[in-house]
Amino acid sequence: MFTRNLASLLSALVLLAFSAKAQLAGQTVKLQTVLGSGAGKCLAATNLANGAPVVIEDCGANATSLNSWTVSGGSGVRGQLSLTQYCLDVTDGVDADGTKLQIWLCGPRDTAQQFTPTSGSTIQWDGGSNNKCVDVTDGNLTNGNRVQVWDCDANNSNQKFNAIPVTFPAWFSVERDHTVGNCITAENAVNASVTIGTCTNDFAKQTFTDPTHTGQMVMYDNLCVTPLGNNLNDGTKLILAPCDANNAAQIWSHQTGIINSHSFAKACIDLTDGNMTPGNQLQVWTCTSLTSTTDNTNQDWVVSNHW
Repeated sequence: MFTRNLASLLSALVLLAFSAKAQLAGQTVKLQTVLGSGAGKCLAATNLANGAPVVIEDCGANATSLNSWTVSGGSGVRGQLSLTQYCLDVTDGVDADGTKLQIWLCGPRDTAQQFTPTSGSTIQWDGGSNNKCVDVTDGNLTNGNRVQVWDCDANNSNQKFNAIPVTFPAWFSVERDHTVGNCITAENAVNASVTIGTCTNDFAKQTFTDPTHTGQMVMYDNLCVTPLGNNLNDGTKLILAPCDANNAAQIWSHQTGIINSHSFAKACIDLTDGNMTPGNQLQVWTCTSLTSTTDNTNQDWVVSNHW
């Protein structure tokens, strides 16, 4: 058995770039087109009023009330993109190439306002044929160019946007999927086992922060979820160790679904032997969903972010 190279910088950079595009449920982001260079161009409303056009504008150094979109569903989930009480809206719900975008008061059942940010960096409109995406009209980056919907095309850069985070979760908890009331937990001590346990009101034992927004899972006074010996081989148990910004083994992609390592993408947090007994220490194991079409329920987690 070989030791996986934690210093795999290329792998880490690829995953960090991916995570920058993946919006969390409830997160506020600026939506920056991949077109152009420098500070870039972002989706913005011209003002906060019904019918205000959605256009391309300079992103600027700071987020504003006109370009800070709250993503209700998160990446891969149908939902709304809102500026306060106004939502991104396909004008009159017309399902046709070239229909322009506006904002309108958010209506939870308004099909003109249902969008899915995809893993391919597109924003798909789900209220019509499900084949229309947000599109920079003619690829024109002139400030004030009104944005439209157009047939989705994975190779069309006019339809690709990076999500630039404006807000980050204050804290998060992690619960096992497929069952109710089983959370990742740990005691307040260096080398404490990271285990499965019954979800309780003991806030500190079952909540995490990521203060540097890099992927750390921090508990208590700067203790991080870490594979024993910084080893990402199958079967390595998870512990709490002092957080180290230079330790790649402490960096995780902690979003709902699988929780995998940034330094070795195929290494996942895994419920050892599927054993739900409280106190069962979690381990690292090869991510089944990344290596086959089979789902491994021992690696399915629900991350609840709190803003």
